[in-house]
Amino acid sequence: MIFFRYLTITLLLNFIFIEAYCQSNLSTHSPITIESTILDTIKLEKKYMTIDVLWLNDTIRVSVSKQDENTDTSSYKQPQKQGYFASKGYFFTNEANIQNCFSYALEKYFENSEIYSQNIFKETTNVDGVSLEKILNNYFKRITEFSTNPRKNRRKPIPNDVLLAFFDNLGSVIHAVYYRDKIFYTKNGKVFQSDTFKSLNKFLQKNYEDTKQIIVYKIDDDKVKDAFTTPASKSL
Repeated sequence: MIFFRYLTITLLLNFIFIEAYCQSNLSTHSPITIESTILDTIKLEKKYMTIDVLWLNDTIRVSVSKQDENTDTSSYKQPQKQGYFASKGYFFTNEANIQNCFSYALEKYFENSEIYSQNIFKETTNVDGVSLEKILNNYFKRITEFSTNPRKNRRKPIPNDVLLAFFDNLGSVIHAVYYRDKIFYTKNGKVFQSDTFKSLNKFLQKNYEDTKQIIVYKIDDDKVKDAFTTPASKSL
């Protein structure tokens, strides 16, 4: 009788442990989706529309392609290699891809996040600078920042899994890239395909020499959690 009692207790404790582990493991590997809600249509064009979207607690402005993402791209020039926009042999995206650098940097950031996912930053969306700054100021935190002059600053170590915002001398954001494992992920405007580079100094010299300051960002978990206390929004 005592043996069966101990056996029952042991099995119960094992079940509780396994259940707790599975719940913990599930929560660790199930990203929290940051969904978006369309608030208003601002402009309708032939190939895209501009809309105001609720993203967490902020209204951001997004342009969305009206064309199918599966548009035939056989007539477009394709890259033979990567790096500095195919070594200046610029290659173009299909017409459905209107994504700019801001949308692309955010897409890559969340694509590599183990905690969060999102449903709006992708090939068919374009985000303006004002909206990017709202997102960075209200839901990200500054990890570090540096001026681009002297040029030795451009060789400073950069933390992994971060978003870099490039600012001009007026304090306006002019470009954004995602950085992971010694590789920068970039998209130079909506008409070009995405690209990668490894040298920040060379990239700035060839493409964004008017950059005066670079700020490095990482998502702020506390700010995002605070935003989730508002009613859940419908997905876009």
